[in-house]
Amino acid sequence: MGGANNTKNLLAESLQDLMRTHPLEKISVNDIVEHAGVGRNTFYYHFADKYDLVNWCFQKGIMQFLTESPSLGNWQSILEQLEQYFREHQVFYTNALSYTGQNNLRDYIQQFLSGVLVQRLREAQAMQGQKEELSESELRFAGNFLSGALMGILLPWVQSGMKGHIANCYNCLRSLCSGRMTQIFFAVPTEELPAFNAPEEDCTSR
Repeated sequence: MGGANNTKNLLAESLQDLMRTHPLEKISVNDIVEHAGVGRNTFYYHFADKYDLVNWCFQKGIMQFLTESPSLGNWQSILEQLEQYFREHQVFYTNALSYTGQNNLRDYIQQFLSGVLVQRLREAQAMQGQKEELSESELRFAGNFLSGALMGILLPWVQSGMKGHIANCYNCLRSLCSGRMTQIFFAVPTEELPAFNAPEEDCTSR
């Protein structure tokens, strides 16, 4: 087991070294194994393709982050430490998340987050002893919705060069999850909403 992990780590280090100077799409399995000093068969024994290796790098890193972070007691601390983790691996995530083709890291992270959130919701229900628990379909919907929302925060932040602080979104997340925003939105009948006019200038470009 230790030998297999050592080989995986070697391949991961090789890929991350190459990603410092090359976009992910331009890196081949041959490049990875040559840089690592191992054979192609060794690579394919552990990974289906380079994107499988990218996803493994994320999973290994995020699980280590979740295990070693001592103060994940609330969402504020989670966002702050998650921001620090991504900054420490900025080159890898900026490169990997720019790829949008098949087996991309964006989809993998969203699926991973959805699973984590569903499990968290199950645990919260059990602790609170709610009389009317969410059904499995409701849990899956909530997990997909919330993971999509988190990716909607994470991706623009990474694409901006990690400017600003994603932890600043905490108060908005609290307001949304408490129902304040959703109550305002769903309380207004659609026919009473003003007509939508696209802005002439994209405010994000200012």
